[in-house]
Amino acid sequence: MSLSLSQINSFHQNGYLVARQILRPEDLDPLISDFSRLIDEIAEQIYQEGAIQSLFEKEPFERRIASITAATGKSIQSQVSFPVNLRRPLFDFLHCDHLLDIIESLVGPEIYSNPTHHVRPKLPESVGMDDWIQQSPVHQDAAVLMPEADDTLVITSWVPLVDATEKNGTLCIYPRLHTGAIRRHVKCPYGWTIADDERPTGEPIIVPAQKGDVILIHGRTPHGSVPNRTDHVRWSLDLRWHDARKPGGRPLPGMLVRCTDQHITRYEDWIQAWQDARADPTPRKIYRWI
Repeated sequence: MSLSLSQINSFHQNGYLVARQILRPEDLDPLISDFSRLIDEIAEQIYQEGAIQSLFEKEPFERRIASITAATGKSIQSQVSFPVNLRRPLFDFLHCDHLLDIIESLVGPEIYSNPTHHVRPKLPESVGMDDWIQQSPVHQDAAVLMPEADDTLVITSWVPLVDATEKNGTLCIYPRLHTGAIRRHVKCPYGWTIADDERPTGEPIIVPAQKGDVILIHGRTPHGSVPNRTDHVRWSLDLRWHDARKPGGRPLPGMLVRCTDQHITRYEDWIQAWQDARADPTPRKIYRWI
């Protein structure tokens, strides 16, 4: 189902849109099941290494990775995120028609999957992990792309795999601040954040979302996430898309996922492209601020 005209207008006016109940269980459950299988594999490996004394196999999806992390004292979140995780179910989800239909409403029928995706199992604050997956300071997604993409509308689709609330770490967004220049960003322990002298004034709005919803964010909209003060994990994906005919701003392998006159990228070609990129010793500048 495509976005309505009023939804499209709301996105362009506010710099974001919450599209309710776009994704069905049949869209999300295969991906969630594969994340569970991947955690099985990670747990088995570190169990065999003697780093944990239990596989925590009876823990539910919403808690298990937090229990394993607490037991090891080391973050394992990046092992389920892109591009460490290039498993087939993630590839298949990047071709989900229900998701691409609403993306097409904003970027047109030629859709490119930008390689700046993330899978974020945001742990409870009580676990005490501080890394880039755990923390998301206020930033603009366009700021982590190279200047060649400054005139490209890059859309982030933020997809919760569990209900996201103010308590468990949903997004906070500064609406209607997406029409100006990209703000200067500085390095912080958790990635990149807007410099203090360019940080938006006032308070952001908290944006809850249920499993099945998709939050669409303009690349220049300042946003971040609030702390997870519950005892369970807030699982989400942030996936980025743009018109395939325009620059994407990241010299790493993306893929063509919808097109009217070309073949879309095959899974084997996507994997090969990442293998080639990892093997290529040529220096690449991928952040404008370095």
